[in-house]
Amino acid sequence: MNRGDLGNSEYGLIDCHAQILGLKNSEDEDNLGEIEPGKDIEEKKPDFSVNEYRVLCDKLSITGTVLLQPEDCGHDHQVLIKTITDVNQNSEKKTPRVAVGIATLDLDATDNELENLKASGVVGAQFFMKAGENKYQWDDAERLAWRIHDLGWHVDLKIDGSDLHEVEQRLASWPGYIILHHIGLFLRTKTLKQRGFKALTRLIDRDKIWVKLSAPYNSSRKGLINDPEVADIARALISWAPERMVWGTNWPHPEHSDTKPNDFQLYQMFCDWIPERSRRKMILSENPATLYGLSV
Repeated sequence: MNRGDLGNSEYGLIDCHAQILGLKNSEDEDNLGEIEPGKDIEEKKPDFSVNEYRVLCDKLSITGTVLLQPEDCGHDHQVLIKTITDVNQNSEKKTPRVAVGIATLDLDATDNELENLKASGVVGAQFFMKAGENKYQWDDAERLAWRIHDLGWHVDLKIDGSDLHEVEQRLASWPGYIILHHIGLFLRTKTLKQRGFKALTRLIDRDKIWVKLSAPYNSSRKGLINDPEVADIARALISWAPERMVWGTNWPHPEHSDTKPNDFQLYQMFCDWIPERSRRKMILSENPATLYGLSV
């Protein structure tokens, strides 16, 4: 399968939500995309390294990527920084050609630590604020949002979209942009009439929030890739404000430890949600280039 067979040969895509879980060096490339017929698949066990991610990027024409710090790393940024460096310094110009990162921060991180992360290519911080799994108290999160805004960073927010109305005024008062995970991640309620969805549209209209069109199965009650309820939310958001939507693969789908979702089926489904070519280009390439300052 050649580059562009499943992606877009007219322009490079920007993947706004991916994670690298292994640190396999690019010099150890072992032709992950070329498994010989009859060869034991166990010999090609995935390590979720840059090399393996590049196979997907090549097939989908992904030329830029936003890498999120794996949750298992805690506040240790070594994997994230090494991965950003590997992507940006590859002399062979393999895809992706450019990367930036989203870090997970300790509330006690020093100004010097934050400046070093910025110099390494970090452009934002993850805030895990889903009820029952929140990593910060809301007052602490607000103080951190102001600190990272001084660096020119944005907040990458994971929250149950059904709860957005409860924190709408707080989020509206934060500086800079907030980017929501996974189509808003509406878990408890999935109707368009719910207060959480209406709060989201108001925050979008106030030029506060962007939404990642990624991982629809995370919002599905049954873990479905193409859940009609989730698809309705995605299409409504795309119709409401296509200029505030970006796209992500959520590779390597860390929520799935066994059978992984089909990346190409997911990509085709997103394209079906965005049938207009100009709007698709906006969401897959132009919007993220503006949001993250990427030149691909």
